[in-house]
Amino acid sequence: MNKTRLALLLPFMLLPAAGGLDVFAKAAPPPPPPPDAGAPSKAVTPEIIEAIRGEMTRDMTELPQHLRGAPPLYSVSYKITEVDVNDVSASLGETTSRRNRHFVNLEARVRVGSTDFDNGNFAVAQAEEIDGTAAATIPLEATPKSAAHAAWLVTDQAYKEALIQIRAKFEARQTNGQGNDVPSWTAEKPVVSTDPILVPPLESLDELESRVKQLSTVFRDQSALRESHVAITSYLERRWYLSSDGTNVTDTRRASGVVIEAAGQADDGQLVHDYLLRYGHTAKDLPSDDDLRGEAKKLVDSVGALEKAPRMTRYRGPVLFEGEGAVGLVRYSLAPNLGGTPVPEGLNPQDAKQFGGALTEDVGTPALAPMLSIIDDPTLKDAAGKALIGGYKIDDEGTPAQRVEVVKNGTLKTLLTSRTPSAKGQTSNGHARRTAEGGAFLGTATNLLITGSSAQSRKGLEQRLVQAAQARGLKYGLVIRKLDDAAITGAPDFTRRELVAMIKSTDLQLVPPAIEVYRIYPNGKEELVRGAQLAEVPITAWEDVMGVSNTTTVYNFLASDQNQLTLRLSGGTEDGNVPSGGIESAIVTPDILVKRLDVTAGSISEHAQPIVSQPK
Repeated sequence: MNKTRLALLLPFMLLPAAGGLDVFAKAAPPPPPPPDAGAPSKAVTPEIIEAIRGEMTRDMTELPQHLRGAPPLYSVSYKITEVDVNDVSASLGETTSRRNRHFVNLEARVRVGSTDFDNGNFAVAQAEEIDGTAAATIPLEATPKSAAHAAWLVTDQAYKEALIQIRAKFEARQTNGQGNDVPSWTAEKPVVSTDPILVPPLESLDELESRVKQLSTVFRDQSALRESHVAITSYLERRWYLSSDGTNVTDTRRASGVVIEAAGQADDGQLVHDYLLRYGHTAKDLPSDDDLRGEAKKLVDSVGALEKAPRMTRYRGPVLFEGEGAVGLVRYSLAPNLGGTPVPEGLNPQDAKQFGGALTEDVGTPALAPMLSIIDDPTLKDAAGKALIGGYKIDDEGTPAQRVEVVKNGTLKTLLTSRTPSAKGQTSNGHARRTAEGGAFLGTATNLLITGSSAQSRKGLEQRLVQAAQARGLKYGLVIRKLDDAAITGAPDFTRRELVAMIKSTDLQLVPPAIEVYRIYPNGKEELVRGAQLAEVPITAWEDVMGVSNTTTVYNFLASDQNQLTLRLSGGTEDGNVPSGGIESAIVTPDILVKRLDVTAGSISEHAQPIVSQPK
């Protein structure tokens, strides 16, 4: 097809495929929005979107004309994201941070070559930032002209990177003598939606500040504590997706969250801490202030008990994960392996090991204990009467969200996929949510629901734990009720020596340290221990699940794109605020009893006790 004809056809190629929106039919008026839906964006208007779309059309036409002989440009897509966040944190009744962040980000993604072989999902050696994508911030008072200018620049940068990336990918395959008949990308039906971009308004900074100041007074005059803070965040995102295949669709995100964290120090110098994290769609979904004050008092008691608890000793045997402990086990050892996106080519072996994907070759086979079933459903807004923040309408490639039955009675039915397939015939099921080196979106868990047959009471499961421990000749069984989260508890006051030791000794394959760990004896006695670290949890451990409870824990969190070591080295979330960056996610799970795991004493740093007592 000559370039003149292509230029004439492009505006029509941007329309949905047959069977999509009938552009000649009169659209029905949209239903009236709910009263708390909020107002449309003032920063990203229809004129702004149209200007960016116009630049996309121009670049698709003109870029290939200026670099003759280059691989063909076959896809350009944009994600325009407006973010508005109110953050407030306080300590001992005084505000420590109060701020609003409001910005618009424009991200361009360019693919050159063809769907059979393109630049995507390849990590350029020692230049991982070259991935065919580029982003820029658009002023909140942008005009259509300035928006088009920003789109021009990011598209140009992404296109140049894509050309470098595909050349490096081709040369790497030639050098290694490796071919790959799996397509680089899958074609999906374009999506067009004219739904308004409405999202409930943020809670005000004044409202948030009043709450955190009052809640943080609970920690005054608590001699057992070294540090404490309370933070609340309220944020929203409006998203627009445009692509050269005809997609033009919108989506929103809205969440509010609260963090309460307290830290202390044992007599031997070991630092201890505990925290509470809760998210909902809005502040209405969060616990009441009375409930939060009660939780804060529990943290005081928890830290005091940890300061007096004995250190963990080596244990190998059955482990029961209860409540948030079960959530942590699923989050860190199972969920990363449910994605069906292939490991990026060119990735170094260490990073490839952290990528996940341990179940890629097991589709259609028994992979988990027969009692377990798993569904991921981003179309859900709540479960068990609680809000789920992992829902969305459109994933990050503009593909509609889909409910996916991942595991049924232990058999792996399918994986969570994006448009980068790991096998021939694989298509996206609307789970493109995160990226890795190489720029590809990966299939990722969102609202993950785990169920189990032959469930029993929590107390009954604890008795079964003790019986299993006795059968191995052990004096007690081990219960884990909470794992650490460095996005919340990362401490910024490490010495240089501690930082170097941490970098050298931290195994990134391990789940985070356990905070709440108990020995349970045959007589029912519970003994708290501190400093516990699970050894690597192999994916095969999920075949050895012995039982689940009939109680369910619903937990929302933001999955960070940084690993736990990086978060800890950087001090966790800036200013102690509630994490507001990451992938909105939720896990619904019963308690889980695993047949055998190794638990050791973690290498948690020690600090000398303060010489002078706390001020009165």
